[in-house]
Amino acid sequence: MKPLEYPRETVEFQPATVTVDEVEVTTGVKFAIVAEGARPTAWVDPVPVDGRIGVMLTGLTPGLYQVYAQVASTPETPVVLCGSLRIT
Repeated sequence: MKPLEYPRETVEFQPATVTVDEVEVTTGVKFAIVAEGARPTAWVDPVPVDGRIGVMLTGLTPGLYQVYAQVASTPETPVVLCGSLRIT
């Protein structure tokens, strides 16, 4: 699947659907946007817009990125790859 493309000047909400065991999760979620091939280490709270959660794209340099979600769930903390995007 081809990643979504955004110009580097964009400031835009990117919604993300997070599922764990095939169930959509919207609470206890944090996100990380990392360069392709990097592992997520810094997590941020989701941005809510119109009843959806996601990340705000802003200040990214050109390249391919991946969006990860971390879900706080006792006793587990699943990390889910939500998708890829390209900044041009």
